[in-house]
Amino acid sequence: MQTHEPEQLERLYADVNRLVELAADLDDIQQELKEIALEGGKRRGFHSLTFAQNQVDGMVNAIQRQINQLEGGADEISQPAT
Repeated sequence: MQTHEPEQLERLYADVNRLVELAADLDDIQQELKEIALEGGKRRGFHSLTFAQNQVDGMVNAIQRQINQLEGGADEISQPAT
């Protein structure tokens, strides 16, 4: 591992943690909106939140691949942490 890699790994882990927190917040928001909409008799999807969640998942997966490469692991990733 090169000297700059520990700092890079630390930053990548911090980014993943922030994204996981964002995904959880997005999920909470989507559930609250769904409950409010259903109480009002509306069955409406919130596609922009779903799109945002998909973007977060994609970013987490990309960062995880970078982490795996820096740690010398395989390029395979497990299920998204979100």
